[in-house]
Amino acid sequence: MSRYKNWFKDTTNLAYLTMLLVWLGTMIFIKGFAKLGHNVTTLQTAALMGFTVLGQAVVVITGGIDMSVSGIITLGSVACAAGIRSGLPAGIAIILALLACVLVGAFNASSIVFLRVPPIIQTIAAGCIIEGTLLVLTNGTPPSGCGEFLSWISKGKPLVVTNAFWLWMIAYACLWWMMNCSKFGRYIYAIGTNVSTAKNSGVHTVRINYLVYMLSGLLSGLSGILMLGNIGSTYLTIGDPYQLYSIASVVIGGIAITGGKGKFSGVIAGTILTVLIRDILNVMAISEAMRNIFQGLLVLVLLLAYAREKKSS
Repeated sequence: MSRYKNWFKDTTNLAYLTMLLVWLGTMIFIKGFAKLGHNVTTLQTAALMGFTVLGQAVVVITGGIDMSVSGIITLGSVACAAGIRSGLPAGIAIILALLACVLVGAFNASSIVFLRVPPIIQTIAAGCIIEGTLLVLTNGTPPSGCGEFLSWISKGKPLVVTNAFWLWMIAYACLWWMMNCSKFGRYIYAIGTNVSTAKNSGVHTVRINYLVYMLSGLLSGLSGILMLGNIGSTYLTIGDPYQLYSIASVVIGGIAITGGKGKFSGVIAGTILTVLIRDILNVMAISEAMRNIFQGLLVLVLLLAYAREKKSS
């Protein structure tokens, strides 16, 4: 009996159980949700957001947070579209766009490590800088178009679900191994648990912070590029919805928002559950005002989760 109690105490197990129950409930009670096409679309949406969630999860485990992911998503999308529109091969445009996103991550890490700027302040500032710069450079109208290659990478379906989903699974598998089986992953958890103890144990915290925020920039930029391939165009607010949702997915997946605790495997359940909740709100024709209220309540839930973790630490 105690074994079952321990199973239910595991927040990651609860995340997967809740995800399955909500998914089954929508398929049974909401018309059209049981169709294969709708489920493929749900997984595609989860994959497009999921890369950002993977990066956000790694940052949160260190005890930080990345509030610039919405801006980085937009940067990746707009930079890639601009490169393709200028005549660059899609592969080169993707690499250059990802490089720009990685540099934003390095900029965040530099301020956090050397200037001691709190992560939430630094990353909010970086996101604002990105959004303002893109607005000036594009005059509010970013270039559109992505080409057949990028479109195929994002929404091609060689095996029932899209290529973006399989790429998400590959990225997740690599990061799961990193977080659970490598020395680097143990260092990330150590920093999130107690940064002073980690330093005294010989962990190179500066290097870890750089790699973590650059990884978040890379994965958020990849989300933006795949979103470009998915819809064939971009806009300056393309990343905005995913700022809050990425953090919510991490917390719902069972990772402590204060860092150092939680199984990385929970990010899949957290991401899919967040997408399912958003889909339900859309199907129910919830007004924009009510969605704003829902997002506000979600913020409160995250703050309560933060307070609970802070009190227990």
